[in-house]
Amino acid sequence: MLEIQFDTRLATQAEVDSQIATLEQNAGIYFGVDAGIEGLHPLQATLLSQPDLAFHLYSDGIVLKCLTHWGAALVAIKDIAHWQIEAARGAGQTVQASLRSFLACFTASPDVMLIGALPFDAHRLTLPTDFAESLGVVFFGRHLLRRDGTGQWRRIDWNILGSPSSVQADDLAPEPNGFSALRSTQTAISGDPQDDSAPGGYADMVSRALARLKDTALVSLTLSQTYRRRVSMKSTEAFARLRKANPAPACFFLNNGEGLHLLGASPDLQLIVQDHNVVSLPVCGTVAKRTSPVGESLSLQELINEEVDAASLAVCTDALRNDLAPFCRPGTLNLTHRRKPMMLATVVHTVDRIEGQLLESCDAWDAIFATAAPVMVTGTPRAQALAAISEFEISPRGWYGGLVVQVASNGDALAGTLLRAAAVEGGIAQVRTGGDLMADSSPDREEQESRLKTLSLWRAFGLETSPQVQSTAISGSHTPHSICMVDCQDPFGAAVRDFVLGLGIRLDTAAGTQLWVGPLPSANWPTKNCIAMGDSAYLLLKHSGFDVQEMAPLNGRLTINRLRAGGPKEMPLEFVTVNYAQFQILNTSPPPGWSVWTEDENGIASAWIHAEKKLACLLFRPDSMMSDKNTHKVFLEALSFIAH
Repeated sequence: MLEIQFDTRLATQAEVDSQIATLEQNAGIYFGVDAGIEGLHPLQATLLSQPDLAFHLYSDGIVLKCLTHWGAALVAIKDIAHWQIEAARGAGQTVQASLRSFLACFTASPDVMLIGALPFDAHRLTLPTDFAESLGVVFFGRHLLRRDGTGQWRRIDWNILGSPSSVQADDLAPEPNGFSALRSTQTAISGDPQDDSAPGGYADMVSRALARLKDTALVSLTLSQTYRRRVSMKSTEAFARLRKANPAPACFFLNNGEGLHLLGASPDLQLIVQDHNVVSLPVCGTVAKRTSPVGESLSLQELINEEVDAASLAVCTDALRNDLAPFCRPGTLNLTHRRKPMMLATVVHTVDRIEGQLLESCDAWDAIFATAAPVMVTGTPRAQALAAISEFEISPRGWYGGLVVQVASNGDALAGTLLRAAAVEGGIAQVRTGGDLMADSSPDREEQESRLKTLSLWRAFGLETSPQVQSTAISGSHTPHSICMVDCQDPFGAAVRDFVLGLGIRLDTAAGTQLWVGPLPSANWPTKNCIAMGDSAYLLLKHSGFDVQEMAPLNGRLTINRLRAGGPKEMPLEFVTVNYAQFQILNTSPPPGWSVWTEDENGIASAWIHAEKKLACLLFRPDSMMSDKNTHKVFLEALSFIAH
């Protein structure tokens, strides 16, 4: 065993950023647990920007490449030279055994490690096969930057005690002649890049797959498709933007040394191995993360109430237990957390956690290869799912559903599933997304979810801007600069005043446009140029001929509203509101002259407009802190309309 001497010092963020930037041109890798659920995801990171060796994995063995003089000297040491002969292609030793025996040559340490990435087809490494393509690249190096759970970075340099002087050299060698890194498994692109399918094509594929799910023994199936865009931004710059906007449980950047950049922010930290314990954190279920605290709570409520997603996650967790069970002590695999919510930049997921104790005869490599091509990206049973994937999907998966891994010589390991990733070659970025299907999945919802999952990557490359909160500034030349507020004992009168003044509108009793709030009936209801909110809106509609009756109060009730066809194009398509109401409208048809701008999620009108009389009745409360900022836009558009 080769004994190691370590030299450790604190590192600055500037030093880390500088080393990540070198990955634009040089082989190396960053793998960080940059976000997640407190108590479940161990926040840490590893950056290897000066690898000494590259291991290219094939189904029949390993091709070892020396990237520095030190690496070449290391390979010349007797133990490593003997290892290289046994691990070579065609020598008869499995890749798993070779990787294990290499690390066994060194002192047990969390800072002596192999770190790299495996494409989706790496699951073939566990089977006798003549698959010709490269099945992954992992690096080995003695200069690491590592971040601990407190966010502190350390520079770790090490050397082999008692080694020849040639293995003490610090200078880097040029790339040896014939250096050949991992060939990309992505499809080469010529001309304008095209997606796998046009809008609606993925939903059609899902529809055909659902018929298969209903007619076969398949319990679940994950299908995917690739989106392609031409990019000009540096990959390392896009990665920095991605990490800042969308930190995730598995953030990674790989330069394979031959023109491929692989970068992403995956929600799925697949495996954690420490002290011979193994933890898996399957993720399933996705909804768009709405803006504002109220919007976030509604997104979480939508996801938690989604029975199909709950069932999908249950299948994933049971299947992972099935994969890990042969390598764990009987009875030690347990579910410790169920459907914990995890909010990322654009989406909300739910996460399970299972934990077990590895058998003394098993290690991290067993767990990694047992869960390659996991159920989350294939389906259950795996063999049937792989066959269906080959039949239905339009293009090869490439890196999608593969693994980013780091395994230390002391047995500790991390593995993240390669999701929400971009593979960049020749100025083309390929982003592949998919979803886990059950027999009762919705094709349209799966199509929408597939496209939603690409947004963080395209935004990182500057191709799509983040959704902007609708402006609360006065829009349109006809919005009055002042209004007369008529308060009919509204319980939130002071809040309404603050709301109006915050929009830059003055309150003036002489103004020609009025704002009515409050539940107190009036004998002097306005006949024109008035906007009413909440109870006042119901009472104004009653005065105008609507059949309005009292009901049990429904106060503080959140609802999602949508623009009806024919509404103003400047209006938001969707917005969250809060209702404070003790009235309801019973009309099957409105009185003449009235039309609807918006409706709630049940199709009930929530904003009524009378164009001729210039009256607007908002049955919700845009002034509430629970209503999102888009309601300000609705209020301003209505105000501008009646003032015109």
